[in-house]
Amino acid sequence: MLSIQITDMTMITAFWLAFSRWLAIIFQLPLFESVSIPVIVKILTTLMLTFAFFPLVQDQIIMDINYVGPESFWILTIFNTVVGLIIGFFVKALMSIFISTGALITQQIGFNALSYFDPQAGQPIGPFEKLIEWTILMMIITSGALLPMFKGVINSFSSIHVYNIGKLAHSMDFFMIMFKSIFISSIMLATPMIFINLIINAVMGIVSRAVPQMNVIAVSFAVNIGLGLLVFVVGSDEFFATCFRIYTDRLGDWFQFIS
Repeated sequence: MLSIQITDMTMITAFWLAFSRWLAIIFQLPLFESVSIPVIVKILTTLMLTFAFFPLVQDQIIMDINYVGPESFWILTIFNTVVGLIIGFFVKALMSIFISTGALITQQIGFNALSYFDPQAGQPIGPFEKLIEWTILMMIITSGALLPMFKGVINSFSSIHVYNIGKLAHSMDFFMIMFKSIFISSIMLATPMIFINLIINAVMGIVSRAVPQMNVIAVSFAVNIGLGLLVFVVGSDEFFATCFRIYTDRLGDWFQFIS
């Protein structure tokens, strides 16, 4: 009869704590947050990452176990889960820059014009939100920009412990600057479309005065979409290069802070 005996409970606990932090991060990453990806795939991916990086972080986790005592199993689990949620939230918040930019571009071009006439139409996701989000995501994956993220997560085990978690509460200036930069970056990326829309509206206002019988609203929708797509295509190289640079810079600032 086969019997299994655990000889080192501290090591098993340390592995579980590392798994709980990684799991909270993985479930929030843009690549894994889709509901179409089975939960078992997310858990197995987390398990593989934990196995791969556990030898690098086990000593730091054991320090927390020795500090609060092995009987505080659930306290340490909650602590590591919350830390993982915070780290994953900031990574996800950086991706919201591009989703918000896509929403602004969709609105400026006029692809969501239906909501102007039918308030019950809801808030469908425009084409540019998904286009920009997945393009940036593929650029990040293929360029190896995920490696700094893994390094930052590993460093978080040595910099964020139970006994020094209070230092995050004294870093409000960093969080204020981070969220402000996220907002400003989104507006900056959508500025060309906003500027084009302002020009078109000004020209259409002049045309409506000069030619009152013209249906300015119908003409402005066509001009907005055509000119907006043209401007986006012409400036797409610089746009996506800037998006990638913003993502890597902000991600580097965040993981440098928690390291």
